[in-house]
Amino acid sequence: MSDQEIKEEQGMGGAMGRRLAIIEAPSNLGLMPLGDDIEPGTRQAPAVLRGLGLHDRLRAERVVTVEAPPYARDDERRINVRNIAAIAHYSVRLADAVEDAVEAGLFPLVLGGDCSILIGSMLGLARRREAGLLYVDGHTDFYLPEQSGTGGAAGMDLALVTGWGPPALTDIEGRWPYVTTRRVAALANRDSEGAPPAPIPDIAESGMAYRPLERLRAEGIEACVTAALDAIGADREGFWVHFDVDAIDSRLMPAVDSPQAGGLSWEEAARVLATALKRRALGLQITIYDPSRDPDRSAGKALVAWLAEVLGSGT
Repeated sequence: MSDQEIKEEQGMGGAMGRRLAIIEAPSNLGLMPLGDDIEPGTRQAPAVLRGLGLHDRLRAERVVTVEAPPYARDDERRINVRNIAAIAHYSVRLADAVEDAVEAGLFPLVLGGDCSILIGSMLGLARRREAGLLYVDGHTDFYLPEQSGTGGAAGMDLALVTGWGPPALTDIEGRWPYVTTRRVAALANRDSEGAPPAPIPDIAESGMAYRPLERLRAEGIEACVTAALDAIGADREGFWVHFDVDAIDSRLMPAVDSPQAGGLSWEEAARVLATALKRRALGLQITIYDPSRDPDRSAGKALVAWLAEVLGSGT
């Protein structure tokens, strides 16, 4: 990573009893454009969250920004994944930052950006260990490019990190797959829309510990998260936590690209993460908050308050 691509600042202390590193990943490469000439606003998320006081409240020991390549519509793509080469290049640089933080004994909080940043996070872990993955998202994102109506890698990221899809994104550095399905717990999905047939199993038949939102609530959040993490051997070599804020009810978090009502409350989401963070979590990433859909910053302020609570910094 060059000095121009990564900027590092030293902070004070940590959160939740761990030495915290914030890695800003302002990428929108994995999303479709909002209009003819409008790029997705997730690129702005880390800077807006910083401006709303998140970094100060968390008192991170280290803050790193991994700048993303410019967004392109990529309408002439040969493979139905927008910005595929840029995402592959970016994933390597993000992997460097994640690997550096974890190996330094820090707990990285990666602030996206869209869900395609998961490729870089899992690649960074895969260089040193066979880590698991706790995937909390309002959508399964377990689809191949030929099933996508948008061409956005953010809607395929769970498939990509488990080895399904084009080698340009699934086999970076020859590390296919970055995580196997048997080491993935996918929770809180409430997207019931089907997809065109393709040679990929349904997520319920994939070998993952899969608990859609209805089952998560029926089993009890703490019990369900604990059982899912046990099922994937989460404490063996640790696990990464992906949290897409579209898992939150869109009436509480409307600033996402695919809003859905009926999702987790902030309190339910806090219980999911609190249960997970008692285990051998190696880091956490937050994705899909879009400040362009949050003009008064009310959703961003709620997200900052929630993260400060979850990560134990208080008020």
